[in-house]
Amino acid sequence: MEEKTALFLEYRNLLFSLAYNMLAEVDAAEDMVQDTYLKWAETGTEHVKNVKAYLVKMVTNKCINYLNSSRARREEYTGVWLPEPIFGYGADPAQSRADAHHALSIGLLVLLQKLNPQERAIFLLREVFSYDYFELAEIFDKTEDNCRQILRRAKNNLGKDVKRFEVDMQVHEKMMRNFLKAVSGGNIEELIGILKEDIVLYADGGGTSISVNGQRLTAALNPIIGIDHVSRFLARTAPKFYQNPEFTRQVGFTNGEPSILAFRREIPCSLLVIDWGEDNKAVNIYIQANPEKLRHFRSILPE
Repeated sequence: MEEKTALFLEYRNLLFSLAYNMLAEVDAAEDMVQDTYLKWAETGTEHVKNVKAYLVKMVTNKCINYLNSSRARREEYTGVWLPEPIFGYGADPAQSRADAHHALSIGLLVLLQKLNPQERAIFLLREVFSYDYFELAEIFDKTEDNCRQILRRAKNNLGKDVKRFEVDMQVHEKMMRNFLKAVSGGNIEELIGILKEDIVLYADGGGTSISVNGQRLTAALNPIIGIDHVSRFLARTAPKFYQNPEFTRQVGFTNGEPSILAFRREIPCSLLVIDWGEDNKAVNIYIQANPEKLRHFRSILPE
């Protein structure tokens, strides 16, 4: 048993990374990895020639089944659904969580929601984890040509947007700080200079609200579209948080990108991440304000 456990632990980080990028939920990904370990521990594996491929196939199938079963739950979700973020993974791998080494950006995880579970798995294994087609064929019990066709279909569904997520990290962090300066002062003109004309803002509150100065604030149930609507929304709401002494904030790295994390009395209350275009203007803004999806950030103390 100790030998089997040691073999499993050798690939645990890979399995978590794959499960997280498939599901965009931290605890669910941990559950998939744990279930995979339990099955691995209980199953006779004398016939297993390639342990890595065997475990990857097992966790991939579990994730596909989970996504198929959770589709209705996400359809019933209150408001906009956004991925659960992972903190502590930044530009420097030496300072990152090992199991988050391949955590994709929030924007790319949102984009992957366009794909069905099998397309998502093949896209991730090929494009992110660099699996060969013969390995994909073995994992999915398909021919190599079938896997190529599925990947081609996945890329077509994603379109050209997937290329947008290749960013210059230093420029990205500088732009995030410029954005923070603009929203803190509620300066619409500065905001307009940072935002794309067709910008979209997504806010996930999970149906919860927060009281600020006696006013209940709730995340918008639908995406906010266009530079005029987004800039006015930010100029109206952001100062309520950024100019209030009850709230503190810090710029850090989440899912490999600079992000703004806000705390209220040392309890995380919102996380803001931005997709930047080639002209260094914001294309999409993601605000995670669902307390359940920020509970893993409680270990981070504000500066």
